[in-house]
Amino acid sequence: MLSNLLKRLLNISKAKANDALDHIEDPVQMMKLAVAELEEAIIKVTKALAVAMANQQRLEKDHEQFRLEGITWYQKASIALQNGNEALAKKALLQKALAEKKETEYKALAEHSRKMVQQLAVQLDDFKLKLEEAKTKQRIYAAKAESAKAQKQISASISGLNTSALANMSKYEDKINQLSAEAESLTALNSAGSSLIKEFQEIETNLTVTDDLETLKNQLSVASQKQQVEKLEEIQRKFEEMNKNTEKLPQQADSTKDINKRLNDFFNQ
Repeated sequence: MLSNLLKRLLNISKAKANDALDHIEDPVQMMKLAVAELEEAIIKVTKALAVAMANQQRLEKDHEQFRLEGITWYQKASIALQNGNEALAKKALLQKALAEKKETEYKALAEHSRKMVQQLAVQLDDFKLKLEEAKTKQRIYAAKAESAKAQKQISASISGLNTSALANMSKYEDKINQLSAEAESLTALNSAGSSLIKEFQEIETNLTVTDDLETLKNQLSVASQKQQVEKLEEIQRKFEEMNKNTEKLPQQADSTKDINKRLNDFFNQ
């Protein structure tokens, strides 16, 4: 029991360590770090370029100042010499020489600073271009990474469908087919029962119709017999009247014709 628990703890620790390592070595995260480093480098180069440009402007200003200073000392030396003060002229020319020396030095410094500014500007443009490329690649590979993760999850899900799961699916299909067959059987039985009931209902209806027909026939027969009796009574009454009126010959002839007609009608029914 204890050994199993230790094994489980060890497996959990390994899994956490692997997850941490995967997170550290995640290429998407590493690309984000690279982009951040480029952005930081651009900020540093931009600041350095700003300092270098300011320094270049200061050096060029100093160079121009010493150039003008040399010209000024030369003019002063010329004025002193024109006034017969050769010693003062020499001192002015000495200051001119010092100004020209500084002019030469600051010219070299300004030229060097100018080249540095140009290099930093080129480097900054290069970093900006690399930053845009890195951002584009980051977006592309981030999308590829998400797609790969999704594909991996799908593959893992498909691989998780082992034979047991497929067997369960087959079992479920069999149950559903069985339920469908039972439902069809019940429907057929209900249909057969309904058909039998319908047949009995038809028989009962036919019997009722037959009884009603016989009753109607009997009623008509009774009515016909009654009419025949009434007709015989009418004929009998006519005979009696004819016998009573033997003296009236014309009426006797008419009565005889009427009686004969009634007899013919009666026997021709």
